[in-house]
Amino acid sequence: MLAEHARTIAALGSDLGPELVMASESLYVPYHVTGTPCGVSVTRDATYGPGERNRLDVFFGEPTDRRPVLLYVHGGGFVMGDKTTPGSPYYDNVGWWAARNGLVGVTIAYGLAPRSTYPSGAVDLGAAIGWVRANIAAYGGDPNSIVVMGQSAGAIHAATYAARPDLWSAGASGVAGLILMSGVYDFSSPDQPPNVLAYYGDRASATAASPLHGLVASRIPLLVGIAQYDAPLFQVEAMGLVKALFARDGAFPNVMYLAGHNHITEITHLNAAGIDDEMLALHIRDFVQHATRADARSVTR
Repeated sequence: MLAEHARTIAALGSDLGPELVMASESLYVPYHVTGTPCGVSVTRDATYGPGERNRLDVFFGEPTDRRPVLLYVHGGGFVMGDKTTPGSPYYDNVGWWAARNGLVGVTIAYGLAPRSTYPSGAVDLGAAIGWVRANIAAYGGDPNSIVVMGQSAGAIHAATYAARPDLWSAGASGVAGLILMSGVYDFSSPDQPPNVLAYYGDRASATAASPLHGLVASRIPLLVGIAQYDAPLFQVEAMGLVKALFARDGAFPNVMYLAGHNHITEITHLNAAGIDDEMLALHIRDFVQHATRADARSVTR
């Protein structure tokens, strides 16, 4: 990480307001190359379901072999966000990075609250996983080696999908692993913000829908991520998930601590050129490699 970036991110603090979001998103824009990287292709806006936002993009190299798939689910507090934004590198940066690193990248959009409510995010993710399993071989992807990576609300939708076997197709999750970055897994707090209530309806429904216990029971391989300057809520939630996984296994789980990053830059720095910050990239590569081994895949199939 460049020293000036570290100082800027630290000075922004952890209050997830508009100033932090805008400054964090703009910080890495100059380091993202515009246009399609050499040797990479993209298919835009494939339809994976009936909703107007049931669209996904596929990022791939030469489709000559079977590569693991990294399926990215964006954040936005249930009420905003998209897989890509005109004039912005986000979140194409995740797909470009995947395709440049021996994977097939998939980024999805999904229904937003208040029009789309619980469990629509997990339902949409399940439909996207089904589309990938049925179609990704044409792009060089392995339909049996899908790793879902969700951040913030995207992590909640991924955790909810894992916690709800009734949403799985043919009794299997269809994924080899989950990368959960800065999510919330327990909504039992008496004070829930309007965006959470817009998705879940009310506090009691949010509490009942908390994915923590079902996620742990699913035994899908996990990589739990948290940023140094994440807001206290996300720090507490990551700790709660780690404790639950430790209680289940009697061993410390797979955890990724992104020093020097906040809730936004933990994703926006990925694939940026010339910043010498490989922490997230190394964790993703290592986790995907291990989660998609043939002997590991049999656990979640």
